[in-house]
Amino acid sequence: MKQFKHAALLVEGAKDIFHAKTASVLLKYRPESISFLLDSTHSKSNPNIFSKNSDIPTITDVKNGLGKIDNLIICLMLPEGKVPESWINHITTALKNGIDIINPLHVDFGKLAQISNILGSVSTNSSEAVTKFNDCKGEIHNIRIPPDDIELFSLKVLKTHAKRVLTVGSDCNIGKMLTSLELNAVAKKRGINSDFIATGQIGMLIKGEGIAIDRVISDFVPGSVEKLILKEKNRDLLFVEGQGSIFQPIYSAVTMGLVHGTAPDAMIFCHVPSRKKLRYTDIDMPGYHTMIKMYEDLA
Repeated sequence: MKQFKHAALLVEGAKDIFHAKTASVLLKYRPESISFLLDSTHSKSNPNIFSKNSDIPTITDVKNGLGKIDNLIICLMLPEGKVPESWINHITTALKNGIDIINPLHVDFGKLAQISNILGSVSTNSSEAVTKFNDCKGEIHNIRIPPDDIELFSLKVLKTHAKRVLTVGSDCNIGKMLTSLELNAVAKKRGINSDFIATGQIGMLIKGEGIAIDRVISDFVPGSVEKLILKEKNRDLLFVEGQGSIFQPIYSAVTMGLVHGTAPDAMIFCHVPSRKKLRYTDIDMPGYHTMIKMYEDLA
């Protein structure tokens, strides 16, 4: 995965942490690797939420950070399915100045004519994971693209030394990644040989490696998390980052693949009692005793 030491975070117009969850997590867990926030709408009268709570300065143009930035990380959800013109300006300016883009979204920016035309079209040396252009040295690293060498689930995970703890939840966006990160930090402080297994794009940016399993072909999801665990099989304890929820119809398939592929020794159930409906739906949230038993039965 593309590494970074002096990144700028694109937080264009961000007003809350849910709009730019990637930025909020990077500012908490990797502040030493972040040089700037990038937001052309930023001013004293119109600050973004991160500039209020961070010592990291905000710049309004990539050019203000030249010589101090090695990567520009897209940290926003795509608004209404369209790439804003301001994003295109930031991305092309960065690439023209040799700054790489780390793209955690499902969007392939190389296929956008507004970008490829400015940069002399996409190079034939490109791959699905790394987009190169003919007229600039900067590259786009699409970190959600899975590796080519994932195999079907083999059940070898059952024979690892490491005890495997999977975070599961009542819904998506309920704290599974943060719970895994925090518990791993506590375990390390207690001298336990533990690690965090990243299964999503934000977790990958924190750890520096992993697989975004929401882009893996469904039959290979269990094998993909097994691959990550086997790499760390001699640890004493592994905290596997959960995704989605078996009760969330949009993302349940990924969750089930993680349960199988982790074959967990224990699960941690993440829940927000005040949430009454499954996110993005009008479906009532089941009782948490029912949900816990369902996870245990499935595992």
